[in-house]
Amino acid sequence: MAFPNSVFKARRSAEWTRDRIDKLARPEIEQLRDNAGRLGESEVVTLCESVLLERPKRKGGRSKKPVTTEGK
Repeated sequence: MAFPNSVFKARRSAEWTRDRIDKLARPEIEQLRDNAGRLGESEVVTLCESVLLERPKRKGGRSKKPVTTEGK
């Protein structure tokens, strides 16, 4: 029995373009990448990775100068 192509859902990865991913915040891109990897959507993973590589890395905590008691 043959099934028409419309019976099966299109891959959701087609909805994700580089421009759309680029508009997301870094944590959202990381979450999308993780979800896409879990679902086997390698194209989306690749797009996320390329966008993340172009973004500045996350900064850790603020680095403050230590308080010193010298000179008092």
